[in-house]
Parts: sequence; structure tokens; C-alpha cells
Amino acid sequence: MNKLVKVLAASALVATALVGCGKKDEPTGGNTAAKYAKVGLGIVSNINDEGQVNSTMAAIGLDADGKIQYIDIDVAQSTPGGDEKSALTKTKKERGTDYGMKETSAKAGKIKDGGEWDEQAKAFEEFCKGKTLDEVAKVETEDYHGGKAPKTGTDLASKCTITIDDFLAAVAKAGTNAQEANAAKIGIGEVMSNDAEKKQLNTTVALVATDADGKIVYSKIDVAQIYKGVTDTKSELKGKYNMKETSAKAGKIKDGGEWFEQAEAFEAAIKGKTLDEVAKIETEDYHGGKAPKTGTDLASKCTITIDAFLEAIAEAGTALQ
Repeated sequence: MNKLVKVLAASALVATALVGCGKKDEPTGGNTAAKYAKVGLGIVSNINDEGQVNSTMAAIGLDADGKIQYIDIDVAQSTPGGDEKSALTKTKKERGTDYGMKETSAKAGKIKDGGEWDEQAKAFEEFCKGKTLDEVAKVETEDYHGGKAPKTGTDLASKCTITIDDFLAAVAKAGTNAQEANAAKIGIGEVMSNDAEKKQLNTTVALVATDADGKIVYSKIDVAQIYKGVTDTKSELKGKYNMKETSAKAGKIKDGGEWFEQAEAFEAAIKGKTLDEVAKIETEDYHGGKAPKTGTDLASKCTITIDAFLEAIAEAGTALQ
């Protein structure tokens, strides 16, 4: 009898060990639906001789093998201070057929029936999916008036003939910036505004990644404030944006806070929250812009206006996939 008891006990111990091993290998943190191991945002801006600003934005989601499973490419194109037709506040994708490229594309004869800008950008995105960043960087291209377009005869070129040099640069930057996220969904939102007097285009970009429960596991907020030769984003400018001294004088943040530091404080504050919770952050009106309400934990580190942040995040929420 003692022998039988010992055998049963040993069997139970083995079973327990096996179950324990099984649990150890399972995903933790309730994130079993996670499909994006890393998430990144890249923004590349330039200004042409006529004052037209182009900010190309690439958001990517990489799986555990480093392959692109999510990608969104868009361009904020506008001429601050220009006329109604050039001083635009919608991205190229948002303009859709209003961009008016399809007829010109059809006449070029390289894409059957022509391709609108947003259709060609989506074709580029589909081409990138399932590829590594290195594979995307090595796509065969040819020079069209100084810009790289897909090489004639490739699968990509049958649906996309627009220049892709900025696409490739933005994707590469997004890869460099990619952070661990283990996210189930990703979305990106953009809010454009023109300052005619300064001839300045501000594009606020919000990249949001959520878990299976809809809680934010990663976010990146940045602003491409492009004017007078400045083409780096506010986050990229770091201390060169030169807000810290002014912030210190305001006395609301101990020793002051540079723009990128305040943006990072905002990102930290919304981590773990749902999009609905973020939308309900208490704010107060500072000269027409919403800033965190005095006395909140967020306001102790972030006093910059966040109305565009909240608008871009809301747009990113509707685009989650």
C-alpha cells in the first residue's frame, strides 16, 4: 500500500511539474493576442523652393521575427501662407481622390487605369508587409527626377510609381526608433495646422499601441513644426527647441521642462489607460489651448497645450488595427 501511495504521489508531482512548465511557456500579462513585438514612428520632412512642406510619416509594427506586420505611410503636404489650394490641413491620404493624381497616372500608362496617391501608398504598404526592414531598404528602385521610384517591371511598380525615397527614409527611421510594445493593435493619427504669418506647418502625430484589453502599452507623440529650414521634429530637436528656460520661469514645473520631456511625461501618464480614459483627462484652458489641469500629476511635469495631442490620439484610436 505504501508503495502504491508513493507511486501516486510521484505521478502527481510529475503532472504538477509538467503543468507548471506549460504555464511558464505561455504568454504572460494577459497579452496572448499580442502580434506586434515592436512599434516605431519615423518622420522625414523637407521644404521646397516654393515653401511647400512635405512631412512623410511612417508607423510600423514588427513581429517577433522582425517582419513588418503593420505599416502606415502618409504625407502632410502644405504651403503655409499660401492660397486656399496650397495651404492645406489634410494629409494626402485624407484627401483621397481630391488629391487628383489618378488621371495623370493613367496617362503615364505605367499603372492600369492609373492610381490615386492613396492607392499607390497603400500598394507600397502591402509590398512591405511580411518583409524585414533590411528587405524593404533593398527594394529595387530607379531615379525619377532625383527621387526613387519602384523599378519598372517589379510587382510594386505595377501599382506604385510615385517616388518612394522619403517613404524608405521614414520607414528606416521608424525601425531605428522602434520600441518593445507587445501590442495587439496599432493606430496613428495626424493633425495639421498652418501658421500663415510664420509660414510654418505644424503636424501633430500620435502613434498608439494597445493590448488585447484596449489599454495603451506604448505611445509616441511628436510634432513636425517645419519652417525656416527647420526639418527636425520637436522630439528630435531635444534641448535645441529651447523651452526649458521659459518653462522654468513659469514656475509650474520644478527646474522647467523641455518640450520633449513634457511630451514624454504625457506619454507616461497615458500608459495603461484606455482611449476613453485619455479623452477624459482633466484640462484647463490656456489661451485657447488645453493643458493639464493645475494640481494633477500630469501638470507637475507637462504644462504644454495638449489639445492637438488629444485630437491626434482620438484619430489614432479610430484607426486601430
